[in-house]
Amino acid sequence: MDNKAIKELCLEYTNLSEDDIKKLETIASQIPYTSELTGTDIFIDAPLKDGIDAVVLAWAHPQNRSLYGHSVVGELAFSTSEPAVYRTFKTGLTSQNVRGVSQEGIPIEQTVVPIRNEANDVIGVLIMERDISEELRQEEQVEFLTQTAERLSNTLMYLSTTGSQFEDWVGNGLFVLNKNNKITYVNKIAARIYEEVYGFEASGNDFYLSMLDCTTLDELLDHLKNPVEFCLNQKNYFFQAFPLVTYGELSGCVISFRDITDLRKKEQELHAQSNIIREIHHRVKNNLQNVAALLRLQMRRSDLDVIKTEFLASINRIISIAMVHDVFACQTCDTVDLRELSQRILKGLLESSVLPEQTIQTQITGQSVLLSSSQAVPLALVINELLTNSFKHGIKCLDKGLIILKLAENEGQIQLSVWDNGPEPHVPFDSMKQRRLGLQIVDSLVSDQLCGKFDMNRIEGMTCVTVCFPKDNSEELS
Repeated sequence: MDNKAIKELCLEYTNLSEDDIKKLETIASQIPYTSELTGTDIFIDAPLKDGIDAVVLAWAHPQNRSLYGHSVVGELAFSTSEPAVYRTFKTGLTSQNVRGVSQEGIPIEQTVVPIRNEANDVIGVLIMERDISEELRQEEQVEFLTQTAERLSNTLMYLSTTGSQFEDWVGNGLFVLNKNNKITYVNKIAARIYEEVYGFEASGNDFYLSMLDCTTLDELLDHLKNPVEFCLNQKNYFFQAFPLVTYGELSGCVISFRDITDLRKKEQELHAQSNIIREIHHRVKNNLQNVAALLRLQMRRSDLDVIKTEFLASINRIISIAMVHDVFACQTCDTVDLRELSQRILKGLLESSVLPEQTIQTQITGQSVLLSSSQAVPLALVINELLTNSFKHGIKCLDKGLIILKLAENEGQIQLSVWDNGPEPHVPFDSMKQRRLGLQIVDSLVSDQLCGKFDMNRIEGMTCVTVCFPKDNSEELS
């Protein structure tokens, strides 16, 4: 708004002097900065000749944001629609935070400051208008929550006097406390428990905070903001407290509790069953180790290498199964980490199969894969046969051998492959010559018990045997 326009408006609508007009023009040149700084719409109004209503002389607003869709400069501001402006003109006092509605229908808050001349007369007003839509929305939410809490309190008080069956609505036991720690409502479940513990009725009496290791209501709410387990009369309960707030102040709380005795008994039963199962796995492992020990004794009675070799192969198979049961005997869940199981089997075979003059490098790569017990035993035998095949036929004649076991799981399929740098890497496999007992066992286990497949190839100078099968998700793996 230029100075000429302000002057023209003042001459047309007001009785202001030349000096008064110049002062308003000076202030008008500064309001764009104030508007940008405060993020609000700023106006300058001057009183009309009648001394009641006003005219808008200047307007500034932040860039790309305003309460108004068009300029209001030159429009009249009537006292009936702008009471804060009228009040400041009449009293000369600042009107702060006066709420109203803009011409666009937006809820606003006005602050009106008088502009005085050298004679201390009010010659205009500086108006700041701020959008308070979001504040009103938040105040409505607070009011709603306050009313909701009070309604809940009133409802519970009503139930306490009418004897309504509130426990039909909520399956837990309930105590309602006022801010003085007095029980103002108790349902039948809570009443029965309270009387069993203390020997008298709950309503109207204190809720004994010492039972929950608390001395004040605030401590109780903090202590029970999450469910806490307590044992009363040889029964287990979960207690939790919820504050009741009325008009912003703590007016009491609701204590809810739930009987979890049956849940704890079932947990104890499951724990006992788990211990029994672990003991069974432990005994099976011991029995398998005893069988392996008997076979070793029998093996030592023979002088034929071919007999010893067959005995050793059987011993390794039994030990592989024993390793699975050893894992189950040492944990609570019914799952096996395939990577850990492979490491155990590989370590055992290294101790029994590597010749003193050999240097063997081994690796296990890939992710950890959890297997159910139904798959762990056959897969342990498969791993044993594949690694034994690598030791026996792949790297047996090599001074420096390399065996790599790779694991992967993708979209419910588990892939296990054993690589070795065996001799004649470029000679194709003769499928008939490769049908040894160990590989026949692998073929049978993979197809019949794991519902998968396996094949053998020579890839980049190494022998690779791959087993692929679907993961069993019938049991919950954890």
